[in-house]
Amino acid sequence: MAKLLALLSVMMMLPSISSFGSHDNPVRRRATKSYSELDARKPSASGKGFGVSKKKKAKYSIEDKSYNLQSTLDESSAGDTHARMIDFFNAHNDWKPLFKYVVGPGGTLATPFLADVEHQSMHIWDMSTIEQRNPWRLLPSKPTEQSSLDVLSVFLDELQRSLLDIPLDSIITGENDMHFLEEGRRTIAVTRFHVLDDNHGFATETNGDNWQESLFKTCWSEMAHLMSQDEVDSGSLVLLPHLKDDVGIDCVKEFVEQKLIRPIHWLGRGSDWEIVAMQRGSVG
Repeated sequence: MAKLLALLSVMMMLPSISSFGSHDNPVRRRATKSYSELDARKPSASGKGFGVSKKKKAKYSIEDKSYNLQSTLDESSAGDTHARMIDFFNAHNDWKPLFKYVVGPGGTLATPFLADVEHQSMHIWDMSTIEQRNPWRLLPSKPTEQSSLDVLSVFLDELQRSLLDIPLDSIITGENDMHFLEEGRRTIAVTRFHVLDDNHGFATETNGDNWQESLFKTCWSEMAHLMSQDEVDSGSLVLLPHLKDDVGIDCVKEFVEQKLIRPIHWLGRGSDWEIVAMQRGSVG
């Protein structure tokens, strides 16, 4: 059984929990309706409502959250941060036009590193990108190959189960229902889906050796695309089905921290994004 890890990247301006009201829970009503266009197999609630069944042991822990995660961003000195930026932008020099497109207004930490790049607009998606002369891609919104859809279906089943495993509170303002709301609204914000297998635009080797390169290219392409659409509360889900046994969730989390979260903060867009690595279920 191979691990099935995922990266959730969401461009968000979410309403506060209180805006949902004390008697209405739209995420709980909508969660079972998500992803129907992908024909994902859904565990049946059988009219018994949400929450863990008394006869079925919960598979996912209430502590397994995709929000309010610990970060080491504030633990670096100014000197360490500058050295990391030098290494990052030197290593990804051909991505600078896209970074220039993503960078926030005014002076950011990354601005001096992008001074040699001409001002970028929508032409990062011009013919040179279509002809794949740039390292980034304009990717489809979801896979079309059945094998990729099967991987996605399994993950979405497990994602829904992780929501159903959240115990019910006696009142909607309890901690567990808050947890359901936070996880649920991130789930329904996802509008784009990627499976990093042999069918993907950034094809990965079956043995998973180049997963970091493929994940980097996919995530930065997706972030730039989502920004170009200028739609808040939208995001992408990226699945990693071919990781080796010695590559676990901690390796993916470290990659996300170093190659995505830190740089997006340097670019002045940290508050616009929620990026998280997670593991839900497995695929044969």
